[in-house]
Amino acid sequence: MGKPPLRWLVRKNGLPFASFLFCPDKTHKTAVLRNRSKRILRELVRKHTSVLPVGYDCALLIQVGFAKLSKEDREVLFLSALKQFP
Repeated sequence: MGKPPLRWLVRKNGLPFASFLFCPDKTHKTAVLRNRSKRILRELVRKHTSVLPVGYDCALLIQVGFAKLSKEDREVLFLSALKQFP
């Protein structure tokens, strides 16, 4: 689901909670950029935990352009990908 610079891969896990994996791709050249992107995504997940479906394993694949977007654009991109959820 989603479109670059943020994509979701999901599968059912049969558990009463959702788990998340944050995967910066190889366009992140340094650990600083990778960690920044993961921090941003963790905050978005925490902020919108009430609307996230339970019972899924989610991998969020991010490109370096995600961290360069404005805060509002990142949130819109995150929520638009969430609307495509099965």
